[in-house]
Order: sequence, then C-alpha cells, then structure tokens
Amino acid sequence: MKQVLISAVVAAIVSLATWQIVESRMNEEKTQAANAAETPQPLVLDYTMELVEDSWINGARGAGADHRALAAAANSICYLTKIEIKGITGPEDSSSCSIDIDEFTGSWQVTAAVEEGSQAEIRCNARCLVWE
Repeated sequence: MKQVLISAVVAAIVSLATWQIVESRMNEEKTQAANAAETPQPLVLDYTMELVEDSWINGARGAGADHRALAAAANSICYLTKIEIKGITGPEDSSSCSIDIDEFTGSWQVTAAVEEGSQAEIRCNARCLVWE
C-alpha cells in the first residue's frame, strides 16, 4: 500500500511539472509570435531593368504618343534613363519624354511624344527603384 501511495504522489508531481513546462513553452511561443509581429521588417530595395523596347515615336509618320507601363506607383519611384532624339530640323520639331502615373492602372509610365507638324523621332526609356 505504501508503494502505491508513493507511486501516486510521484506521478502527480511529474504530471504537474510536465504541465508547467508545456504551459511556459506555449506562453514563450505566443510572446515570440507577438514580438515578431511588432518587429518592423527590414526595407527591401530593388530596381527594374530598362524596358526591352523603348517608348518610341516617329514624327515623320504622324504626331502622337507612345506609353509604356513601368512599375506600381505605390511602392516605387521611376526616372528616365534614355532620351534619344533624331531628325530635328527646326523649332517646329517638338518632342518630349516624360514619366507620370497612369490613373487607371496606378502604375508609372514612360511616354515618348511628338507634336503635330514635327518630323523628329524620339526614343525614351526608364527604370524604377522599388521597395517592399
């Protein structure tokens, strides 16, 4: 009888100790998960490659604009990397490169534009710095 009583007491003590260890580890995991959620993630910077095909328009074929999508405007900034103008013969040969945000898609776009009456040809390209 004495051995049964001692075995029961030892089993109870081991069970309580095991329960305490499991409980404390679960609390640690919850605390670590909460701290990980509160810890700010490092900022990751990347860049886009230039477009394979330039934004391009030839005024000799007619006035107009060529738009090329770049990157989402919410987490990027874009800049011109190429402006190539050919065939300017006078002040009437007006052309431009620009970068703006397309309101429909929310993305940056590079635009090559030639004014009416211009015979110039223009090519533009751009890259973007992107963060996450």
